[in-house]
Amino acid sequence: MTDVVDRPRILLVDDEPNVLDGLRRQLRREFTVETAVGAAKGLFALKPEEPFEVIVSDFLMPGINGAQFLKAAAKAAPHSTRVLLTGHTSLSDAAVTVNEGGVFRMLLKPVETNTMIATLHACVTQHRLLVAESDLLERTLRGSIKALTDVLALANPDAFGRATRMRRVAAAILDRLEVTDRWAVELAIDMSQLGVVSLPPIVAAKLEDGVELGHGEQEMVDRLPQVAVDLISPIPRMAPVADAIRYSRKGFDGSGPPDDGVAGERIPLGGRLLRLVSDHDTLLAQGMSPTAAFATIRSHAGHYDPALLDVFAQTTASAAAASVREIKLIDLKPGMVFAAAVLNKAGQVLVQPDQEVTTSLYARLENFAALQHSVAEPLFVLEEADDGTTAENPVVAGD
Repeated sequence: MTDVVDRPRILLVDDEPNVLDGLRRQLRREFTVETAVGAAKGLFALKPEEPFEVIVSDFLMPGINGAQFLKAAAKAAPHSTRVLLTGHTSLSDAAVTVNEGGVFRMLLKPVETNTMIATLHACVTQHRLLVAESDLLERTLRGSIKALTDVLALANPDAFGRATRMRRVAAAILDRLEVTDRWAVELAIDMSQLGVVSLPPIVAAKLEDGVELGHGEQEMVDRLPQVAVDLISPIPRMAPVADAIRYSRKGFDGSGPPDDGVAGERIPLGGRLLRLVSDHDTLLAQGMSPTAAFATIRSHAGHYDPALLDVFAQTTASAAAASVREIKLIDLKPGMVFAAAVLNKAGQVLVQPDQEVTTSLYARLENFAALQHSVAEPLFVLEEADDGTTAENPVVAGD
């Protein structure tokens, strides 16, 4: 007999309560069994915080049949393995049923208890394989992204700092919106600067400083989104991130690349937001005040999503007044944000202001500290506000 704590959770769905009671009695020594009378109650029973390893449904139910129910259940509980009980004997009907419901096993009634138990154990094994694979994919995805952003931080600290600034501005906007795939939007902003590693240093410096570019240099910059897309596209599940970056130079009015006739809300949200925060950051780099930068963006309103502009107008990255503290290198921790450039003792800039400290960046500064010119101390970082955000200058000035 399986220990109660270790028993897999099974959901049984049928329109006949007596059948459900009989199945529960047969299975309760091996599984934790919950039942639902009808498809509607079955869907209501699917809660992300209390997942079922296996969902078993009868086929013939009034309203929504078992195949249709399991198809809907696949969206609500994608990792749960699905089993259909049916009286169908036609192979063609069986194939349709299995395909419609995304069914892992189909059992013909009547089903012997031993056969049912063996099938459910096979389903539990399948469920655990799917969960393990998903977890591995998730950790691989996070590791791949971290590796890419760490390389960017080391190879081009200015570009990494720009991405960090843009992410903080975008986060303040996203906090006021209901966004389904926020992770993809934020990752698109984090990784939008990857293409900068392909630029010659002199062009990258001009881009960071907001200096006017020559025709050939501008063409290089215009290709940056595609370079970033090519770098991240091989990573699983990154399609929405790549789409956001691909459309990051697209105007809301349809102007700009790619030239595919897409405009307005058909442009991915990540692309629309990335265009806004990127242009805003460029104007600040050119020396504009936040008020002037926002006014300039407003004057080219056709390029930007008006709904995002309205939210942006009400948003500040955090507190209006900057709170800065001095620390030594040994006290620096990942997550802190530099309030001023980090210099060596010869006056050379090692890290630009507004850059967030990562583990790799800290290691880089430790390496500089071991050199002759070392790292000039103290370092200046932004103090955390009471709400957990970083106190810094506002994104836009409302007065």
